[in-house]
Amino acid sequence: MRIPNPEIEKRIRKECLNLLLEKEPEVIGMREIALACGVSSTTIYYYYKDKESLFEAVKLDCIGSMDRYIAEKTAGCSDSVSRLPGALTAFRDWSFENPRIALLVMGRIKANTQASSEELSNYYRSTRLGKELLDEAVLEGFARSRDTLMDSSLCIAAVWGAIESVLLFRTVPEYWNSGVVFTDRMIEWCCSVIFIVKEK
Repeated sequence: MRIPNPEIEKRIRKECLNLLLEKEPEVIGMREIALACGVSSTTIYYYYKDKESLFEAVKLDCIGSMDRYIAEKTAGCSDSVSRLPGALTAFRDWSFENPRIALLVMGRIKANTQASSEELSNYYRSTRLGKELLDEAVLEGFARSRDTLMDSSLCIAAVWGAIESVLLFRTVPEYWNSGVVFTDRMIEWCCSVIFIVKEK
């Protein structure tokens, strides 16, 4: 019986990501991935049942990297009012620093609609974090929300829409090179709907 080798599995995912950074997922085949890894197609099939499951593993690696980036960038946020905008800003910054990976994770690699609810939770850790941050702000009286999961999901979707508009040049040319200004405005809009302005 074959013994799994974590180093080979890691190399497969790394080389697959390198290919995904150069080509669209639809045009990449298992033989090409095997060639890039220096292993046989049979070896890849030992670890992954098909191309989609390999892409899914790569996507989860990228999401994990994004989650760590957001956690690191928001570690210094001391209160609930700064944590949610801080997390949205960190998501934006990670996307601009890793544009091709962000586009892959957020759209090009198809979602696994057959995944179990436990597996799906791995894809949406950042949304769950947003919900937790919003729950905290609501409890402290700094925010309002009838449905914190929906509102955090809408914030992420809105900010991603602004990010994608900049990355794909789908907004007016004035914002192609000033994406931070454009996306900062979206983050500000989202937060203005949720946060309550307290009189001093």
